[in-house]
Amino acid sequence: KLTKTGLTTEAVNTKVTTRQTYVLTGIEGDLTTEGGKLKFTEKDGIDYAPTTVQLPGGERVPFLFTVKNLIATSDSGSSAIESGTKLAGKFTVPSYRTGLFLDPKGRGTTTGYDQAVALPALQAGGDESLFAENNKKFDVGSGSIELKVTSVNAELGEFGGVFVHKQPSDTDLGSKVPKEVLLKGQFFGTVVAQ
Repeated sequence: KLTKTGLTTEAVNTKVTTRQTYVLTGIEGDLTTEGGKLKFTEKDGIDYAPTTVQLPGGERVPFLFTVKNLIATSDSGSSAIESGTKLAGKFTVPSYRTGLFLDPKGRGTTTGYDQAVALPALQAGGDESLFAENNKKFDVGSGSIELKVTSVNAELGEFGGVFVHKQPSDTDLGSKVPKEVLLKGQFFGTVVAQ
């Protein structure tokens, strides 16, 4: 959006186009106390989901909804989970597509052609404008999340709350600049003593 002070970026509401496949579930990890603060370290579970959203103008933005390798710590000195507890942390965002993915022109990172099949004359040079499209790479980004506990059932060891999540979108194996994806939602957890 262009304003008198310059170009500003604002979040826009989108429409999820991947139906119910954007839920992360069964995520397990260690909940420990470190320096008087809670610390959650994600270890396992369905911690990623390929997701696509549609912007108001119709553009579709794919991203890998994830909390892979999340390490979140609480902001207060309490070692108990109670209503109002806040945790924040960073996580790894793997590439939306794996190395074996081939684009519509047959190009990939580990398999496929080095360039679009219809452009063999570019082997002699002159493909600088297509370098990002032809040179596929597996991008790994980083994201952040903030969680706030809003309800606790101590008897069952359950808690729930809301989260705000920020991560980059897909880069189409390095050929596009990622968009910043902002998500908000609800989470639920259970603490099991070991």
